[in-house]
Amino acid sequence: MSSRSKKKYLLVLGREALDRDSSLYQEVLGNLELNGFEIVFDPMDRIRFAFMRKIGPGKFLGKHLLLPIWRSLYVVFVQRQLIDFLLFVFNRISSLEFRTRVASAYIRILSNHTSYLVVLARSAGSIVISSIANQIEVEHIFCLGYPFKHPEEGDAEFRTAHLAEIQKPMVIFQGERDPYGGREILSHYRLSSQIHLSFIDVDHDFNLNEKDLFLVTSEIEKVLSKCT
Repeated sequence: MSSRSKKKYLLVLGREALDRDSSLYQEVLGNLELNGFEIVFDPMDRIRFAFMRKIGPGKFLGKHLLLPIWRSLYVVFVQRQLIDFLLFVFNRISSLEFRTRVASAYIRILSNHTSYLVVLARSAGSIVISSIANQIEVEHIFCLGYPFKHPEEGDAEFRTAHLAEIQKPMVIFQGERDPYGGREILSHYRLSSQIHLSFIDVDHDFNLNEKDLFLVTSEIEKVLSKCT
């Protein structure tokens, strides 16, 4: 496929509690000048959004039974990741590692049709994309609230060890009152020179005021406008 026929994608990688971020996505994505970029969601998020529209986030059957079945069918029969699925089912890999493998496979497929890929990640989605950033074709990564630590369980290597080796441009918008890591992260973690931290006066729920919303969208638009 020629470069002219390829598309520019803004890939959104959400957190586990996706239903709690619908207003945030509406604010950020709805106020972006996309400059020819098409917004796409990773498979887990796309399936979850479809279920939320049809069944609703509060339905027990849909959330705890039908949704996992639908996701499993996608991973096994569409992305053909039977081994990864079995490893997850038998607790050989964590749910985060499973999602990372699914996202990585999806990005490899997407890259065949992509001239530019920019990723907007949220919370756990930031761990997913940053852990594979050096192995994929991505122009830029933006993170809305990186979970550097767990508020109760503390630090864990899988959250931050790879951040020192990031080779792709990455902006982390971090809440100063975020229990998953505030300004103290500047002295607590070793970060690659490719990572830029921008602090905002919010907690992990990321309820942005008008000024901070403009800051976030402006930074993203600067990158999108340069990918021509």
